[in-house]
Amino acid sequence: MLHTLLASALLSASAHLASIATPTVTPRVLLDTAVAAPVAKRLTLDLRAGGSVRIVGAQDKVVRIRVTENGRACGDCGVQLDQGSDGIQVHSTRPATSGAQLRFEIEVPEHFDLDLNSAGGAVSIEGVDGTIKGVTESGELELRRLSGTVDLETRDGDVTLRESYVNGRVHTVGGRVLLEDVSGTVAGSSAKGKVVERRVQRG
Repeated sequence: MLHTLLASALLSASAHLASIATPTVTPRVLLDTAVAAPVAKRLTLDLRAGGSVRIVGAQDKVVRIRVTENGRACGDCGVQLDQGSDGIQVHSTRPATSGAQLRFEIEVPEHFDLDLNSAGGAVSIEGVDGTIKGVTESGELELRRLSGTVDLETRDGDVTLRESYVNGRVHTVGGRVLLEDVSGTVAGSSAKGKVVERRVQRG
């Protein structure tokens, strides 16, 4: 009986020590940041590692940035955010050869300027009024409900601009351009593909 009690006590103590010794797994933290932008009028994206980008205009005076990696939360996305007199700057600090697929989901005030420079990835912009310019090395450009001035280019991908009143240009080197339900003086061009216009009003 005594041996049985001692054995039970030793087993209980061993289990307790094992539970203490087991390291706690730190969960991956999602980079999800909101920055008040009562004065800032521009968002600059400098994405050395590229990644897919979705930008939506909203009525709040806030810039919200949510970054994930390969569809999952990432503890260290290699993304740096700064705010100064020129607006808000987002830099990805990873090299383009890292293999990570970052996804940027961004909300900005509806009257805002955007400046994008990306190593590659699909870009979607919707509901923004301002000066919108930038280049992505590869990936499609999906543009909808924009107003103001655009100067956007993808080196390898299709460009679609819908339901917008804009001046400026959209360009692709290796894809098709579609302008649909668009007004203004915007011009679409492609070095190797077609330019299709549907219900486009100049001026």
